[in-house]
Amino acid sequence: MSRRFDHLSRRSALAAIAVVAITALSLAPGGPGMREVRAAASVNLDQWATIAPAWQNGNLNGNNTRYPEGGIVPFRLAIEGLKAGSHTIRIQYDFTAGGHKAYDFLALYTGWVSPSSCGSGGGGVSSMCPSLPGAHSAAFPSDGFSTDGLTVRGAEDYSGVSRRLTIWGGTIGSISGPVHAGSTSGNSTAEFVVHFDSTGSSVLMAWGGHLAQSRFWNMIAGGPRDGAGEVSGAPWHMRTLQLDGSGNRNQDRSIQPSAIVGELAPRALAPATPTPRPAPTAPPRAAATPPPAAGPTPRPGTAGSTPTQRPVPTAPPTSTELPSGSGTGNGPQPALAVIVLLFGVYVSSAWLRSRSPGRSRRREP
Repeated sequence: MSRRFDHLSRRSALAAIAVVAITALSLAPGGPGMREVRAAASVNLDQWATIAPAWQNGNLNGNNTRYPEGGIVPFRLAIEGLKAGSHTIRIQYDFTAGGHKAYDFLALYTGWVSPSSCGSGGGGVSSMCPSLPGAHSAAFPSDGFSTDGLTVRGAEDYSGVSRRLTIWGGTIGSISGPVHAGSTSGNSTAEFVVHFDSTGSSVLMAWGGHLAQSRFWNMIAGGPRDGAGEVSGAPWHMRTLQLDGSGNRNQDRSIQPSAIVGELAPRALAPATPTPRPAPTAPPRAAATPPPAAGPTPRPGTAGSTPTQRPVPTAPPTSTELPSGSGTGNGPQPALAVIVLLFGVYVSSAWLRSRSPGRSRRREP
């Protein structure tokens, strides 16, 4: 009877050890438990309304926004529930609407106004807010597309604005495009493909849509006005498409023609050129003076002493490159799983020793 009881006790202990091991493995990063609780990826696109002023998850119009031709409409894209690693997403915009130029290229999101990337409003507030990690950025490729005898590259130079995509919670690997589709005499689009790496489960992206200027399109070539302010009737759009090839993660935001008022001057958004400092000149040589009469040497801080002149501070160097950011993933650490497993083995082994026949015989008188 005792042997049968000890055999059953050993089987129960082994079963307990197996349960502890399975639980520890399920809690480890990448284990089945983590896959079950991982949230599905979500995508949310906002655009900036200047009159509110606030991020809008809806459309822009003359009631909430005023932008000039040549201005930059800021966009932010919050992506949640990602698996750390490599991803892709497409940014598509209407190049022409009703035969008129709309968004002719993409630019830095703070090119004309400077909204807070964690600002309230809209639906694209990142879970990393309010304290975002360091940002990383990459330049949009220049667009050599030609229409009406002019190129988009010429419009980029005419504006002078910086053309960069910014990301928090990851890094941008590459940006390819843009690829144009459709007839520019009607409705047409342009599209970039962005390859990025996330360091955790969330990333936030930001960029701007440049509103085409009539002073360039097409007046610079002697043609009629053909910028964003000439669009009538239907709005034009900015879209994000196919996160990692998924067709159900698309977003679309539009702007009405009533939101466009006025136009910026050529190169109004170009970075300011620092004024060069004048070359230093030699100071005039002072006339020789006779030595002073002998007398007591003045102490520091008293009348007649000469104070030591401090060096003039200079401004620290600036950098146009944004620092690389980092994010943190979610979930328990591997050390926790190992501790739980070892503790279970220890408790089970101690219990087996207490039930062994040899220990029982030693207790008999």
